Amino acid sequence: MRYMLFFFFYGWHIVVFGVGALGINNGGVAGWITAFKTMEDNKALGVLGIIVSLAWCANCLIAVYLIMQIHKTYRSTGQSMEKASGEFAASAGSNRNVAQAVLRSL
Repeated sequence: MRYMLFFFFYGWHIVVFGVGALGINNGGVAGWITAFKTMEDNKALGVLGIIVSLAWCANCLIAVYLIMQIHKTYRSTGQSMEKASGEFAASAGSNRNVAQAVLRSL
């Protein structure tokens, strides 16, 4: 179950790193789009934005490499994502708090 949750949350971190590298306008992150738009008004700030964008890209690439290495280690122990999914479903179904939350949401 721990590996399943780890892969889920770390996958979301990779998505956030990718969005940060992209730098959507008014998103609060200095990414590629923001850096090039800023370059039109202020060259120094645009260069700083490009440096930040490179850092976001490096962070994303390192995270992808690390999750691939962790997945390779996980698979080498004889585990599989199917087993982890089944284990997660079994433990979540037997957890009283989870069952009550599901019943309340219905």
